[in-house]
This record gives sequence, C-alpha cells and structure tokens, in this order.
Amino acid sequence: METAWRDGGGGFAAWFLRPLSLLYAIATGVARWLASRSRRRLDGVTVIAIGGLAVGGAGKTTLARWAAREALARGLRPAVLLRGHRSDSASGAPRIVPREAVGSPDAAKRFGDEAVAHRAALPEGALVVVGANRLEAAGVARERGANLILLDDGWEQGSVAWDALWVAIDPERPFGNGWSLPAGPLRRPPSNLSQANVVVSIAESPHEAGAPTTAELIAAAADRPIVRFTRRVESWSGPDAGGEADAPRGSVLLVSSVGDPDRLERFVRGAGLSVAEHLAFPDHGAWDRGRVTGAAAALRDREGAALVVCDKDAARAALLGDVGLPILVLATGLSPVDDPAPLWCSLRPPQGGAMAADAPIG
Repeated sequence: METAWRDGGGGFAAWFLRPLSLLYAIATGVARWLASRSRRRLDGVTVIAIGGLAVGGAGKTTLARWAAREALARGLRPAVLLRGHRSDSASGAPRIVPREAVGSPDAAKRFGDEAVAHRAALPEGALVVVGANRLEAAGVARERGANLILLDDGWEQGSVAWDALWVAIDPERPFGNGWSLPAGPLRRPPSNLSQANVVVSIAESPHEAGAPTTAELIAAAADRPIVRFTRRVESWSGPDAGGEADAPRGSVLLVSSVGDPDRLERFVRGAGLSVAEHLAFPDHGAWDRGRVTGAAAALRDREGAALVVCDKDAARAALLGDVGLPILVLATGLSPVDDPAPLWCSLRPPQGGAMAADAPIG
C-alpha cells in the first residue's frame, strides 16, 4: 500500500479502497468545517499552525523547530505545542515538557516521542507543551511568558485559531498518488494549499531542492509564496542524551518509527551513509527487539557498522540495551534555499503586543 501511495501502483487493493477514500473525504470535510467553527482566538499571543496535506513525513516537526529557534533570535518567546500522540499526555491536561525528560526511559510514554525530541533540540528559552486541547495548552504557555505559539501538526485541530498557516510538503511527491486515505496518503485535497499563508517545500538533499517547482504544485498553491528548504545533518550523538559523536564510517542498520520511512532513508542515503538494512516500524510504534538484534548481528563483523536512528526514536533506542552495534542518534535541521522572509511577513502582532520583526533572519 505504501508503494501505491507513492507512485500509483498497488493493483487491486488500491482500486478496492478508492470508494472508502471518497467516504473519508466527505467525513473529514465535515469535520474540518466543524473544527473551523469551534476554534477560539487567544489574546496576547501570535499563533502559527504548521500542517501538511498528507500523513506523516512532510517535515512539520523540523519546521516547527526551525521556527522556534528563529523566533528566539528575533527576541520572541516561542512555545511548541503538540498533542503528544500515543503518550499519557494525549488525553490529559496540558503539561510542560521539562529538560529532565531528555534521556529518561519513560519520557516518550509520558510526553510523546516528538515532544521529547523538541525538548532535546531546543534552547531553554523555548517551551514545549503537550496536551489534548491546544487552546488550553496555549494558555499555559502564555502564562509562562510565551508570545509566539507554534502548533506542530495544528491544521486539523479545532480548539485554537491561528494567525498564519504554514503548510509543509515533500517536493518529490507533494500529493502522493493523488488519492485521500486509505487509497492514498492525502488527508486533504491539494486545493487546500490555497488556505496556507506560505507553502514550505522541504527537500531531503540539495539536489532535490534545486529541482524546479512542479507546475502542479504551483497551480495548487495559487498565489501563495513557496519557500524552499533543504534538510541537513545537525548532529550525531549517543542514546540516553549522550554527548556529540562522529558520523558512522561503515554500513548502517537504520531503524525507525516515523510517518514516512522511505523519506528518512532518502535523506540518510543522500547524506552519504551506506544503508545495509532499514527496519521500519509503525509511526510512533514499539520496536521488535528480536528483529533489531537479529539485523544488528548480521552487521556486527563489518568495520565501522552502526545502528542509526533519528532523534524522534532516541527514547526507543535507549531502551534497546546492548545489541552488538554502537547506537547513533541523528538530529536534523533545515537550511533555507530561498529567503524565508515570507514566513515572518505572514504574521500579525498579538493583540496588545508587538512582534520583534526587525531582527535578522538566519
């Protein structure tokens, strides 16, 4: 089915699911209309929603992290808000993720894997808040001094209204096979890009970033600006919040629980690593330690071999223990290809406050 999502294959299964896609599109259209009527504005803060057209892997979390760092450089106090998918916080009252959560074996269960990855990567000046209700979470962040709220995957939620919408897309496959779930990866039709203030194209390599923007994407974005970024390696470290490490020198076993494992592998290979095997488990899901240990054993005698995970999976990697290979955690960042000024120009000042708009943009 993932092959069908990417390039329109899938045979009978894909065709069989298309009627369900039509039902999904109708149901989610109603849900989005209801959400649009239930959102409430929170005074004193500016809110940016970061979303995507398709499920998983568009770069929303990395974009939220880039925005938080840039906001700090502009004199703002940002807070990244997440639901905390598959964590104890996903259905409870808002919770601020403390620095002590980084490296804690139960942190992902308490706060969610993406929230812990945000906390590990961001300076202390940025808050990370998880909770089921984004409006309540934004209120908690405002009480702690935040004046810029970043809704990581916040396009679908129905509690807090935003001042700007940034939509992240994969320039290689912006619309997958063009079908909604479950026959395709789309949560929304491509025409919804016209709702964005800015469309953010996140490439996995400089080669991808240098490719011309497709006419299909330009047409769907209407007159919205398209700002291109490329993902880059930010750091290597050990699990358990270990210190800086060198990049692997030999073949690697890539293990992941991400929304788009194919895209992660594209990046890792583009970064010059030799991937011997990629064990891809369900997004946010648990790992089969037996499978990981068996795959690691096959590489144990190769010089420079290592087990590689992305920072979202660092907590799971820390629970593996000794598998016979060094475990390295890959953290990524974004580098703008185009001038990112349209992103900040899309904002309005919070009521009763002012944005620090004159600070330079990195």
